[in-house]
Amino acid sequence: MNGNGVVFAAALTILGAFIGLAIRWRLADLSYRRDDEVDHPHPGLRWWIPLATAAASGLLSWRFGVERWPLLLPTMPLAWFGPWLSAIDLDVRRLPNRLLAVHGVVVAVGVGAAALISGDLSIAIQAAVGGLVAFVVFWILDRVRPGGFGWGDGKYIPIIGAATAAVSLSVAWWAFLIACVAAIVATPFRRRRTAFPFGPWLAIGGLAAIALFG
Repeated sequence: MNGNGVVFAAALTILGAFIGLAIRWRLADLSYRRDDEVDHPHPGLRWWIPLATAAASGLLSWRFGVERWPLLLPTMPLAWFGPWLSAIDLDVRRLPNRLLAVHGVVVAVGVGAAALISGDLSIAIQAAVGGLVAFVVFWILDRVRPGGFGWGDGKYIPIIGAATAAVSLSVAWWAFLIACVAAIVATPFRRRRTAFPFGPWLAIGGLAAIALFG
């Protein structure tokens, strides 16, 4: 990475840290909790949120650099919304519909913008295919094993699929493979035997796949 690339990655890492601080502040009042969730244990200060957004932002900017910066438009939302959604999922074991909708719109706009800026229509086609296939696979698994996933996961999965497939369909494949393997490995170490929070693993899988194979 040349000097411009280092400055670019550093700038987006710092931006990610500030966005993470804003997310942490937004979540501090626990206003996302429903009436039947107010008695849940307090999640703590959650300083990991700005650290996670900064690290993920820097990782993506390092991966694509100045040369392939348009691909940051559909993928950078994973770095910013991923920790936000993960924090909520870890606390109350669900992913809010409104936040998922915003995330999906931002990714869709990013896909379109990346395709236009780079002049590469395949970015949009791959993202559409990745999102659709991811949802279909989820739908099939949900029918085979009802209740295995939550419908919050079902709405998050095509967003991850579209964002990662914008890079390539193989990256989308690796994203879900990493997410599933990591979740399975982590299952025996869970402290709370309640509904499984799959959202954090989806975010980790998407980011790891882009970093390794993007």
